[in-house]
Amino acid sequence: MNNSKKWCICTLVLLFGILAAVGTLTGIIDPFFHYHPPLAGLQYPIDNQRYQNDGIVKNFSYDALITGTSMTENFRTSEFDALFGVKSVKVSFSGGTYEEIFSNLQRAIQANPGLKTVIFGMDEWFLFSEKEMIQADGEYPTYLYDDDPFNDVEYLLNKEIFCSNTLRVLEYTRSGQITTSFDDYGSWDGVFPYEAENVLRNYARTEKTGKTAELTPELTERLTRNIRGAALKTALENPGIQFIYFFPPYSILNWDSHHQDGTLGRQVEAFRLATGLLLEAENIQVYSFCNDYETVTDLDLYRDTVHYSGAINSLILQRIQRGEYRLTEENYRAHWQEVLDYYQSYDYDALFPEEA
Repeated sequence: MNNSKKWCICTLVLLFGILAAVGTLTGIIDPFFHYHPPLAGLQYPIDNQRYQNDGIVKNFSYDALITGTSMTENFRTSEFDALFGVKSVKVSFSGGTYEEIFSNLQRAIQANPGLKTVIFGMDEWFLFSEKEMIQADGEYPTYLYDDDPFNDVEYLLNKEIFCSNTLRVLEYTRSGQITTSFDDYGSWDGVFPYEAENVLRNYARTEKTGKTAELTPELTERLTRNIRGAALKTALENPGIQFIYFFPPYSILNWDSHHQDGTLGRQVEAFRLATGLLLEAENIQVYSFCNDYETVTDLDLYRDTVHYSGAINSLILQRIQRGEYRLTEENYRAHWQEVLDYYQSYDYDALFPEEA
C-alpha cells in the first residue's frame, strides 16, 4: 500500500473518529433533552425555547404544564406548584403562533399520560391567525420535532450545537452554575423597566380612523376553525386533563390602539365568540382579566403595551386558584358587554395631555 492510500485511510479513520466522538458526546449530554432529561452530575442552561421545549415535554417529569407566548414567560412554576398542588414545567414560546404552541402541547399529551393540568395564555391575535407552524428567526429545528431517528444526524453532528450547546453544558457545570429553574426559564422580569413614562414614550399612537371594523363571516369562520380545531378539540379528546385558558390583561394602550383603528368592538366580539366555544367542554375553565381595570390602567406595571410584570403573573395564578375572574355560561356574555362598554367610553386622550 503506497503512502497516498495510507494517508487517505488514516484521514478517513480520523475523520470518522472525530464525528463519532462529537455525535456520541452530544447524544450523551443531550443539551436539548431530545433523548433524556438532564443527567445527574451535569448542570444545564435552559434558555432556548424552540430547541429545548420539545425535549422538556417529552422527557421531564411533570403533571402540569404552563404554555403560551411571552404572556406566560414570567410565571413561576414554584408558585403554580404550591397553589395547585402540582409538579409543573413551563414551555413558553416567545412570539409563538397558535399552531406552534398547540403542536407542542399535543406532543406533551402524547408523551405524558400523567398530565393533569394545563394553563394556556389565549392571546388576542390567536383568534384570527392563519394556520402557521413556526414563528422564529433563522432555521427551525424540525429534526427535533419528529420521531425519525435518521434525521437526528442534524442534531448529533451539528458543529454549532456541539460547540455552543454540548460543550456549554460542561462549562456551565465546571463554573459552578446550576440547571436553570422553570421559574427563571424564559423570564424577563426585572430585565426591562416597568414605568408608565417609558411605555408612553415608546407607544406610537395612530390617528383615529372614524371607521368601525366588522367581524366578517370570513373572520368568524377563521376564529371558529382555530378554536374548534385546537383549543376545544384538544380538551374534548383529553377529558382527564383540566385546561385553563385565560385572556391576558393587556394594558390600556393596547385598548387605545383598538379604539383608534376601529377594531375595539370586533375584538371584544371575538373574545365573546371564543369564550362560548371554549365553554362547550366541561374540562375547560376560562378566565378573563380584561376587566381587571386597576391593572390594565396602571402603566407602571408594563414594559410596553401588552407585556406585564411578573407580579401580574403571580396575581393571575392566585386569582385562578381562588376561582376569581372565571367566565361561565351564565356570566360570559355580560362580562364581555361590560368590557366593551368600559373601553368604548374610556377617556384615552387623557393619557396624552401633550396632544390636547
